[in-house]
Amino acid sequence: MEQLNNDICYQALKTRDRRFDGRFYTAVLTTGIFCRPICPAVTPKRANVEFYPSAEAAIAHGFRPCLRCRPEAAPGSPASAGVHATVARAVRLIDQGVLETGSIADLAERLGVGDRHLRRIFKEHTGVTPQEHAKARRLLRARQLIVDSNLSMIEIADIAGFGSLRRFNDAMKQAYGQAPTAFRRGVKPRTSSPAKDDDPFAPRNDDLVLRLRARQPFDAEYLLAFFRARAIPGLEAVRDRIYARGFAMGDQVGLMICHFSPDQSGVEVILRGPAREAVLEIGARVRRLFDLDADVPSITAQFSDDALLAPLIEKRPGLRVPGCWDRFELAMRAVLGQQVSVAAARTLAGRIVARFGRALPDDLVTRTGVTHLFPAPAQLANQELISIGLTTRRAQTLADVTDLFADPGCDQKAGETLIADLTAIKGIGPWTLNYFGLRGLGDPDAFPAADLGILKASSMGGGPDKAKALDALSESWRPWRAYAAQYLWSALEGEG
Repeated sequence: MEQLNNDICYQALKTRDRRFDGRFYTAVLTTGIFCRPICPAVTPKRANVEFYPSAEAAIAHGFRPCLRCRPEAAPGSPASAGVHATVARAVRLIDQGVLETGSIADLAERLGVGDRHLRRIFKEHTGVTPQEHAKARRLLRARQLIVDSNLSMIEIADIAGFGSLRRFNDAMKQAYGQAPTAFRRGVKPRTSSPAKDDDPFAPRNDDLVLRLRARQPFDAEYLLAFFRARAIPGLEAVRDRIYARGFAMGDQVGLMICHFSPDQSGVEVILRGPAREAVLEIGARVRRLFDLDADVPSITAQFSDDALLAPLIEKRPGLRVPGCWDRFELAMRAVLGQQVSVAAARTLAGRIVARFGRALPDDLVTRTGVTHLFPAPAQLANQELISIGLTTRRAQTLADVTDLFADPGCDQKAGETLIADLTAIKGIGPWTLNYFGLRGLGDPDAFPAADLGILKASSMGGGPDKAKALDALSESWRPWRAYAAQYLWSALEGEG
């Protein structure tokens, strides 16, 4: 495990250090069970434990998940947090089910590497083969859906990829020693009632509900403020502790309502409409949208002695880097936001949604303020955009971005390739590329040094007020400059 050894792991285990939750798992040789480092069980003797970099690795080596600390609910492992770019993409694709219908060779081709190379680096960084990861992940996500959703066992068996209820029951009994229904004993059932007439965001009895935990500390208040300021009219709605938007999965549409827990422990996702059947992919997207798995204390430890950032971290220790729901949507937002205010960019994006976006059914979104989807590239191709208030040059840049994303192969492109393609488009500069990398690609080191807000915040804190000087200063913040950017933006609270 990168930057961790067995002695560090055991020390973290003894102290129940939450900063290490999700970074390693403890397998107890005498019981055959593995746990998260925060498990409240009695600490086993050093000679009786082994450490693994992922829950999937522990399962592949024959250990059963602990029923008490629930390893499947731990924050993202290093493999999914960017230890290796190719491995991170492979983990995301496997978690989305690509090996349920394809082979390792197909996955490797999609990633642009050889299948032998993929197997080697995957095992090096996760401790298991891609097939072993997929098998273990199926078990872990099934357990999570049992405890953290209101889906039926038949629905879970199908969504988790078991193919039949019998295979599902047999696999869960073998892995956990209990029937799946046993995991819902003692779980407090939802007491939701039909939505009140005055609250369209209240949960209904027929909603699909998924509960997602956030790695602590988690500053939901600031995250919601960020999305509120940038919410596109008709596409998104942000209320007190609520973020809602329309979405599509293939040809199916849906409404997503995210309720942020008052104790900031995580997010309860309410899904309505036929697109909700893609609950696993939706859950993965929501985790990236709100950066739920970020190990913020470990990241900001690098900034602890920085005169510019340390006071901002002390004020808000749990800031996240907001992600995006869709890369094309974010690319269009970024171009619209060039050299204009956040409010102006929001207005322009709202006009695109109203004019070209797909209208959602009234019975799905009534009184939520959500009315349309963001248009897909194919819907915007060859459309005239100047009439929404754009210059000829800006409209052409958006048209070029649309053509790029309309290419069927665009979805398979690696982040570096996509950045190179965007760089080649006239009218897209360094700010847009860094902003897209920061939010659209989840690049933890993206840093828009020329952003006027970041420069203002830097100057307010006694730092450089010129992009070149700030970029030079940011070298000491690598590889977490995206988080540094977020902390600098946070300094502008109340500035308008």
